[in-house]
Amino acid sequence: MQVTSRVLLHVTAGSAACALLAGVLGMSRSDAESLPRLAVHGARPAAAELPPYPDPRPAPVNARLLPNLRSLPAEDVGIRVEDGQRQLWFTSIIANAGLGPAEVVPDGVRPCPAGQRHASQVLYHDAGGNGYYEPAVDRFASRRTGGCMLDHPEHDHWHFDAMARYTLTSAGRQSPVVGSNKVSFCLRDNRETPAASPVKLPKRYGDCGRDKVQGIMPGWADVYDTDLPDQHLVLPADLPDGNYCLRSEADPLQLLLETDDADNAAVRPVRISGSTVAAGPPASCG
Repeated sequence: MQVTSRVLLHVTAGSAACALLAGVLGMSRSDAESLPRLAVHGARPAAAELPPYPDPRPAPVNARLLPNLRSLPAEDVGIRVEDGQRQLWFTSIIANAGLGPAEVVPDGVRPCPAGQRHASQVLYHDAGGNGYYEPAVDRFASRRTGGCMLDHPEHDHWHFDAMARYTLTSAGRQSPVVGSNKVSFCLRDNRETPAASPVKLPKRYGDCGRDKVQGIMPGWADVYDTDLPDQHLVLPADLPDGNYCLRSEADPLQLLLETDDADNAAVRPVRISGSTVAAGPPASCG
């Protein structure tokens, strides 16, 4: 009697499964092995087909490839006078000297104040076992809370809150004469910094979007030019001429997990004279 009903089977590619199938259908094992293979419900697709996050598998903490954020000394330092106030303007650079990306994604999974949105830090795991990030291999990742992002409607994207802090101190002193509590950034790869990282990787993170992943790849830096908002400090009207230290610090609230939080800051010695600024003696900010 000819069987005309259809049977939907989900089998694996293992030899035991083929032997079982041959017995059930009354065919030879070679014929069973020639049948199309379908994945078992819930089976994991090939690694290359997986999205980069979240990682559904548990992974040991020591397998995470962490970033290491470092501020580089400020550049293009100058003074502008607006409405009778002296303003110290400068370019700020945050580099990633770690073994994995510094990646954040706006996801709203936790509450944030009005006008803000929760951001998760994405941590990639060392699937290749070589100790550094390989984009084609290390595709499994986990998430951890990374604080909140600020809404910038005029830019149509989110800025990661408290990404930098700037302070100006008198040479040889720790107490700041002026400072900014925190500055929000949209994280991007826009300057290659091979000397800052043991890993050289291609650029990944470009222009920011409202729901777009942001980050800095190892060996790259995010540069905020002197003409952008918040890239200045308002100098006190009675600030005397002299030698000062302009300090830039990445991730000052330590919201992002990285290999070392002690090397996040950099100092640029400057000499301020009226409405002009020049390079200061390096020893004054040692």
